[in-house]
Amino acid sequence: MNNFREDDILILIGAGCSKEAGIPTSIDMVKEIEENISKGEWKDYKELYHFLKSSILYADGLQGKYGEELNIERLVNTLSELEKKEEHPIYPFIGSWNSKIMELCGHNFEKIRDFKSKILKQLKEWITLDDYSKASYYQKIIAFELSLGYPLRVFSLNYDLCLEKTFTQEQTLYLERGFNASRNWEWQKFEKNENIPVNIYLYKMHGSIDWEIKDEILTFSDEISKIQEPSLIFGTNYKLQYVDPYLFFAYELRKYCLEAKLIITIGYGYGDEHINSIIAQAIRKKEDNLKAKLIINIFEENKKDSELEEIVCEKLKIKDKSLIVLKNMKASEFLKSELNIEKLSEYFPMRNGFG
Repeated sequence: MNNFREDDILILIGAGCSKEAGIPTSIDMVKEIEENISKGEWKDYKELYHFLKSSILYADGLQGKYGEELNIERLVNTLSELEKKEEHPIYPFIGSWNSKIMELCGHNFEKIRDFKSKILKQLKEWITLDDYSKASYYQKIIAFELSLGYPLRVFSLNYDLCLEKTFTQEQTLYLERGFNASRNWEWQKFEKNENIPVNIYLYKMHGSIDWEIKDEILTFSDEISKIQEPSLIFGTNYKLQYVDPYLFFAYELRKYCLEAKLIITIGYGYGDEHINSIIAQAIRKKEDNLKAKLIINIFEENKKDSELEEIVCEKLKIKDKSLIVLKNMKASEFLKSELNIEKLSEYFPMRNGFG
């Protein structure tokens, strides 16, 4: 029996969901940059990269954070901040630039811009698949929506097109990404409209590899190779400084997290403080007759479930472990065995008049 109603369930997708399809995670991307540097392919950026990495991790140490790994978001965000140079709002308060930076980047910081551009160009290759059948396990999300009988809201932190490409194989279904017939983005497309039968509303929280800005308007292109600089946000720590769609997406995530009876995260490692705070606020409002409000799929074969639970609770700043259910398995296995009405009903009692 389907005891769920529309917007009872929300899904948040992270990098771990696409990893099995062959798309590297944020940390894996940095490792590949380091391999390219060690092989000499990116030798022009070797000293600059080592200086940036050591400086970022040094700053972590000053805050008492040890063992943190550098990911692609932190690296690109650092490059973006340095790129502003004199235009940075705190520049007047800085006595002088670090002499090493000046030595490595030149007077106008050309090397910073070049390094960032090289990473963005490589990013398109990393997250564009030649064969999207590798992501066929995403079909389980579509099948789940069909079993619900209601539109499903899926929030993705990924830049890839795994879900979109999977959807194109289903000609009778409709995936809403927020673009009108002219390919211009409109927030109104995410409002319920009885005249448009939507199956899944997809919120690309960090942007998408096929998005670009033209004449100050967000649009998309079918030819990714021709997009010079995709419209992407590298982590939510900077997102709220930006205009729509990112502000709108953050608002929508908070709204539907608070409405949801069950929040399901797939392949998200809880490394984004803004996303974490939104989820934590929502699950603290768990109704007493719910067995859990947050179902977490993370795959860490070298960690015990109890260890992962501790890590997630610490990142969410919650003490009550009963608020979460953790499934330590590959995303494809989770989608196949756990994302169905029968399994999820175990955490969701008969309504008894609420909801």
